[in-house]
Amino acid sequence: MQPLLFETKTVLQESIFVKEVNVKCLTNPLHFHNEYEMVWMTKSNGRRIVGDSIANFSEGDLIIMGPNLPHVMYNDKEYYESDSDREVKAIVTYFRLDWLNDNFLGANEVGKFNDLLKDIQRGIHIYGKSKTQVVTILNQLLISTGLKRIIHLLSILDLLSGTKEYKCLSSTGYTNPHNQKDVQRIDKIYNYVMNNFTQNISLEQTAAMANMTTASFCKYFKGRTQKTFTHFVNEVRIGYACKLLYNDHLTISQICFQSGFNNLTNFNRNFKRFIKISPSDFKRNLKL
Repeated sequence: MQPLLFETKTVLQESIFVKEVNVKCLTNPLHFHNEYEMVWMTKSNGRRIVGDSIANFSEGDLIIMGPNLPHVMYNDKEYYESDSDREVKAIVTYFRLDWLNDNFLGANEVGKFNDLLKDIQRGIHIYGKSKTQVVTILNQLLISTGLKRIIHLLSILDLLSGTKEYKCLSSTGYTNPHNQKDVQRIDKIYNYVMNNFTQNISLEQTAAMANMTTASFCKYFKGRTQKTFTHFVNEVRIGYACKLLYNDHLTISQICFQSGFNNLTNFNRNFKRFIKISPSDFKRNLKL
């Protein structure tokens, strides 16, 4: 297995490296690296995990993640079928900011810039007009070289330091608790859940897969992800349920069982826990 502390230094000979992704499906494991990463998903959908955050992503999704922040993206199951004609397209930008010295970062004029960098350490999801503006500058960055490319990157960061149109992904105070062995083990668990969350997932079976007793596994998983295993599974299921609620042909009862829950009471309770409103209200709001 490739090291899950991804080293980008081999490609990051300059301060900024941009690559275009065009593949059938996403296959990278849970990983982190020493550079900042901006991902503009131009074609794809699925679920992403950034730190301790789990969320759906779709075409047009734009996020920026700080160094050493564990993350992974999974496509919907249809992407992995042998006869699938779906594809993934994205623009991924890696960049370093180590050339910004303490004198610059300590200046009064860059207070908001420093606040932005702190938020990016947790990962940020950009939306609204700010996303449109960032994408416009990003397209200019793609065709630029040298100093102009750095100027475009700073323009993006300057724009974001003056807007509220982004949401932090990981929780306040989140730190990467993983070593190399941890990441491989957690990645195996994440993969198992993502492939099986619509079915019954046994805590005992998952613990055995991690070569642990149930009690040890529960303690280990919470220590590494800052949430219980049951919380994690239900969070994934509710995220999937939110996508299904956009389908007018499915009843809430059908969505409940297709998301992996075995009764409506449990489904409704967890939905309100994570989304703060009932499934019925969520579906009703989609029609407003």
